[in-house]
Amino acid sequence: MSDQDKKGTTMDAFDEEYAFVSREVRNFIKPVRLGRKETIKFRCYPGISCFNACCKDIDIILTPYDMLRLRKRLDVTPEAFLYRYAKPSTLAKGQLPIALIKMDKETGICPFNTPEGCTVYDDRPVACRYYPVGMALMHKQAEEGHEDFHFLIKETFCKGHAEENLWTVGAWREDQGADVYDSQNNGWMEIIIKRRSAGDGVATGLPISEFFYMVSTNPPELRRFFFESSFFKRYEVAEETQEMMKDDDEALIEFGFAWLKSVLFGDRHVKVREDAIKEAEARRKIREVEIKAELKRRIDAEAAKAEKKDDK
Repeated sequence: MSDQDKKGTTMDAFDEEYAFVSREVRNFIKPVRLGRKETIKFRCYPGISCFNACCKDIDIILTPYDMLRLRKRLDVTPEAFLYRYAKPSTLAKGQLPIALIKMDKETGICPFNTPEGCTVYDDRPVACRYYPVGMALMHKQAEEGHEDFHFLIKETFCKGHAEENLWTVGAWREDQGADVYDSQNNGWMEIIIKRRSAGDGVATGLPISEFFYMVSTNPPELRRFFFESSFFKRYEVAEETQEMMKDDDEALIEFGFAWLKSVLFGDRHVKVREDAIKEAEARRKIREVEIKAELKRRIDAEAAKAEKKDDK
């Protein structure tokens, strides 16, 4: 199989039409709905003949919690992390900006991969944790009582499927720590789901795109946005939440996506203060008066010019 054929194998979120997965990868997907109780056979370990083969020439999406864990492990700033280890991309559906792991240009290998295995294994991205299981991000998953929709990726080079270790999908997710990551990424995933469900023709405005990317990738910049502006004068945010946001990046990111959902979808997760609404209404009325006065001034000026011309 060529390098090109393997691209996208860990981009494990897609809708009913597999729109989130490249056409090449669909050839390796077993298109069967797998619930948490369904079973798979799989084992990966140092010494297996295909060890590390799945860590090359692939697009690995970095979720907000992925980057949070990796930055802490590597002890780097968000800017340094994005420069060294990530590259920007855009989701085809929903047109939201995301970050991908930056593979080595010459070898196509993940920067965290060595012949001995993953150097950040305990903090590896959730896409790596799921493999060879994928989870589809379908809009109906947001409904109460939904069951996760998983699928199986079986690439020809992977020998792990020939191992006898039997797992339920739920046990595999728990063993790999994926449940914790999904919980932390819930707000990010919900926005992606809702934006994608709106259809390919719906564009995302530049300020919204920039804010989505900032919430996803840069907690210090997000913290400055909230605390060095009039944000808390305009929105109802409990003091306890504000205090958590000062030092807790997880709480900060969670609130950022909650506010963004309110802006995008009117979910009212974060409410505008009543006094801010009144102030905005008062400013609107003043502006209306100013615009009318300016319009009248211009009309009167034009009339005066016309009158002078007629006198001549």
